[in-house]
Amino acid sequence: MQSGVIRWLVRRHPLQFLFILPVLAIIVLVSISMIFGVRDPGFNFGLIATWVVWWGLLIALFAVFGRGWCFVCPFGATVDWIQRRSLWWKTKWGLGFNFKYPRWLQNLWLGTAFFVGFNFLDAGYGISNSTTLTAGLIVVLILGAMWIGLLFERRTFCRYHCPLTVFIGMSSMFAPFEIRRKDAEVCRQCRTKDCFRGNEQYNGCPTFQFQGGEMDSNRDCVLCTECIKACPNENVTARVRWWGHDLWARKKGRLDESVAAVIVASLVTTVSLIVVLFLPKLYLIMRPALPAGTPPNDWPRLVSISIAYLAGIAVALLLLYGFSYLSKLFSGTKAITTRTFFTNFGYAVIPLAVMKFLSDILDHIFRTWGAFGDAFKALVKDFPQNRLMLDHVTAKQLMSAQQTYLLQVVMIGIGFGFGLYVVRKLAGRLLPNDSAAAFRAFLPIGAFIFILAMAAVWALSATL
Repeated sequence: MQSGVIRWLVRRHPLQFLFILPVLAIIVLVSISMIFGVRDPGFNFGLIATWVVWWGLLIALFAVFGRGWCFVCPFGATVDWIQRRSLWWKTKWGLGFNFKYPRWLQNLWLGTAFFVGFNFLDAGYGISNSTTLTAGLIVVLILGAMWIGLLFERRTFCRYHCPLTVFIGMSSMFAPFEIRRKDAEVCRQCRTKDCFRGNEQYNGCPTFQFQGGEMDSNRDCVLCTECIKACPNENVTARVRWWGHDLWARKKGRLDESVAAVIVASLVTTVSLIVVLFLPKLYLIMRPALPAGTPPNDWPRLVSISIAYLAGIAVALLLLYGFSYLSKLFSGTKAITTRTFFTNFGYAVIPLAVMKFLSDILDHIFRTWGAFGDAFKALVKDFPQNRLMLDHVTAKQLMSAQQTYLLQVVMIGIGFGFGLYVVRKLAGRLLPNDSAAAFRAFLPIGAFIFILAMAAVWALSATL
């Protein structure tokens, strides 16, 4: 961010709005397509744009830039526009009650529950194949963001209520891009704290991140660049660092973050494996006991999936706690509790989770290549309603199932390797004065990461 041209652009008020505007236009177009367009998921432009293009770009963005989606997200921007009564310019007063969010809710527990529910919508109700459910989700997100924005200060919705905040926030700690202060001493001497509070020209940080304080991760940074704009000393910059830095460099681990990280990873490892191996058997058990319904409201299936989800999450959390206990025993330390090991080592599963999510979306893209182009052609012929269907969809397999599987295994291997590296760093931080004890503490958690990686590979192989 040392370039004068780039710094000049970043400090312009309309910059973020100019990025948000085309994304907002696409979301409006996608919504019209899903409300009025064809119901076939293979032909509906809105569904393909949402669950193939957007979902893939979302994961790619936070793997590189952190919360890159949040920079262009119209849902969060809606909150800013309402509260500030402007699209980008600074106003003297805004709308809303500006209540402080209850302190006991300022954590990731609620957001984690929302993320699990978001995933269940697809596994249980097939939201990615339903125009009605996807359009409904967009409406709920817009109305929810507006309502929370009118009640509470700044971007409370983005930090605690967005169903993707846990997924994006925890995964963004793996990204090699950050916005941070340059010199801590300059921040200590600053009296105005404009990066946090704002000033007459610029707004303060919408997610309460103070560059001069305890900010040591990407988790809540939405890359809005308000801190760069507002800092009178030009002491805040964007820069690149090593992948995964936040995962081991945090000054203090948090239990809600650790649990959230494990749950995110479990959804594509232990949960996926249990669904593949046991869902049909669970369904056979539940079918005689529960009234049958019409899909997706098939109660035996919904209950079976719920059991599989809860079991998969529980297995991952219990495994981490058990291996954390082994780490305590192996290290020989009595000063550090099992809970502390659990709280710190949970972050190490994020690289594996990110790579597994990326491998899943790549598989989806490889199998459906050509569908987006066909859906776009159909949209152009009946713009913007998207009511026409082409004679056929171009289904091009860029890779065979076996080739895709090998690529996925390689990606999982990369995530596993990064996870081991993070565990080693975390163990060294917990036991800085005893490298031998740190290595012994590393071994059980390394085994835990290996088990999750094998669960991911096993789940993939079972679907070949």
